[in-house]
Amino acid sequence: MARQAQSLSPAAGTWDEELVVAPSVQVLDTRTAVPAAPGPAPVRTRGALPGAQAALSLLGSLGGVDAWTVTRITEDTWTGLAVQTTAQAHAADSRWPHSRAARYEAGTPVSRGRSLCHHLLTGQQPTVVTDLARSAAPELRRISEGWGLHGYLGVALLAPDGHQLGSLAGFSAAPLQVADRNWTELLAVQAGALQASLSADVAALHGQRRDALERSLEHHDDVTRLPNRRGWASLLATEERLATPVGDPVGMVLVDLGVIRTVRSLRKAVAVVRECAGDVQLARVGPRQLGLLGGGRQTSQVARVANLVQARLEGAGHRTATAHTMRAGVEPLATTWARVEHALVQARREQALDRRR
Repeated sequence: MARQAQSLSPAAGTWDEELVVAPSVQVLDTRTAVPAAPGPAPVRTRGALPGAQAALSLLGSLGGVDAWTVTRITEDTWTGLAVQTTAQAHAADSRWPHSRAARYEAGTPVSRGRSLCHHLLTGQQPTVVTDLARSAAPELRRISEGWGLHGYLGVALLAPDGHQLGSLAGFSAAPLQVADRNWTELLAVQAGALQASLSADVAALHGQRRDALERSLEHHDDVTRLPNRRGWASLLATEERLATPVGDPVGMVLVDLGVIRTVRSLRKAVAVVRECAGDVQLARVGPRQLGLLGGGRQTSQVARVANLVQARLEGAGHRTATAHTMRAGVEPLATTWARVEHALVQARREQALDRRR
């Protein structure tokens, strides 16, 4: 079971601090508590989603709002993949430059509870709100005030199976004037093309990840036949390139197997982890460490895999510790790896000290 989950950011005290979600590193080890891990690297700007620029340029040329964005929604977060301001945002009397929304950078994850899209897009139909300040919902008014926004235009982007992938949304720091434009029809047409493109890009990742795993085996561990540390680095680099443009979530699990005295024991432990991992990419990243890379996996899915691995290894008699987390925004996956590895090493160090007392 998890003894302690360490936050990677200061305790939230203001509205701004609540916006950005920093994933925790959780160590599953019944014998020790986990000291604080280093904070995440600064978020970098995400590359534009393929196919999004044409839609944003067209909508932006129509006026009416200050900015347009294409977003990706995961289990925990809302993230702008491409953001484009309009001429209206740069007008002399514009309120946009003074809003918090104007300071948002593409690629920064936002808690779903702080996303206007999460609250306003409840079905397939486009949503048009002329003035959020007049909403009957207090929470919605608080969120819009926090962002410094009044006008909202949005439509959900759906996968072929109907689940929500993200949204196409326009924002305005001033109330909207919508009488001269059929925004509902415009949004529906653009969303149809965007969701088809996004769905295809996301669906293609499965085969690309399978190919990446095969290539990583060029650098493998002779005992386990898994990708070695160099192969793992290759997997991280490829996953970063694949996941970033479409905002796919990426989870990571590291397993410290403890003392392994024989090759047979190591292979048995690897077999246990392989069975739990399913099609999650698996590598041997150190003499006693295994790494699992969950591209496209949600937070709860990564946690379930980590818990299952820990429970099965303990049941097989191994004195293990397992740590897991999610990629923070668009940080390099090498940074995510370092964060998880640090937490795991510290947990083992504390465990050793406890045994000596």
